[in-house]
Amino acid sequence: MVTFLLGLLGFGLLAAAWYIFEDCWGRGLFGQRSASDFVINVRAGKAVMLLDETDLLPVDVRPRRDFLAGHLPGAVNAPFVGTTLDASALVAIDRDQPVLVYCDGGYRSRRALPALRETGFTAIYHLHRGFLSWKMRKAPTESGPAT
Repeated sequence: MVTFLLGLLGFGLLAAAWYIFEDCWGRGLFGQRSASDFVINVRAGKAVMLLDETDLLPVDVRPRRDFLAGHLPGAVNAPFVGTTLDASALVAIDRDQPVLVYCDGGYRSRRALPALRETGFTAIYHLHRGFLSWKMRKAPTESGPAT
């Protein structure tokens, strides 16, 4: 019983540490909004509304196999591997068009944000907690290659 309680306490401390880390990282990326900020962090509900009402283009930075298994409707796949963004899929996209960047849970897409900025995109939205939050909201998805 003591082992179980210690394990539960350890898990709770680990989960709390992760949320504190994620909160600090998020504040560093998305904290106080100013003219110099280039990313707007949005939750799945807000992303659904933006996709319905604007010309926001979803950009999936997951590996191709994950993209083919399921993605946001109309998404473009531009894998981010290590520290490199495969921007070849983004060549024909107007850099002033707003994009919604996402991955599975938000980690990879956060790391890809500077690369998108360097590629020239001026209006970048980030899907908070990624495709996982999208699916939890039961928002529409597609599978297979982009249409």
